[in-house]
Amino acid sequence: MALPYYDLRCAACQTAFSIKATVKDRTDKSISCPDCGARDLETIYRKVNILRYKNKDCDVCPGSSAFSGGCRGGACPAGRV
Repeated sequence: MALPYYDLRCAACQTAFSIKATVKDRTDKSISCPDCGARDLETIYRKVNILRYKNKDCDVCPGSSAFSGGCRGGACPAGRV
């Protein structure tokens, strides 16, 4: 079974770390800080890279394609309609 990685920060000592754990471990707060052992952990949200595929009609909008009719959501950051 593949386990997800969690990027966490300890609320007590501010240590940031990544750990592989089950969803149950995370929700049950059974993961502890590797430095101080506290279990009051905050999730660290990081940027996600979006892959672009060939045959896109817009190089700025990842949701656009030749079949979708342009940008999704109605707001084009490139000013294209």
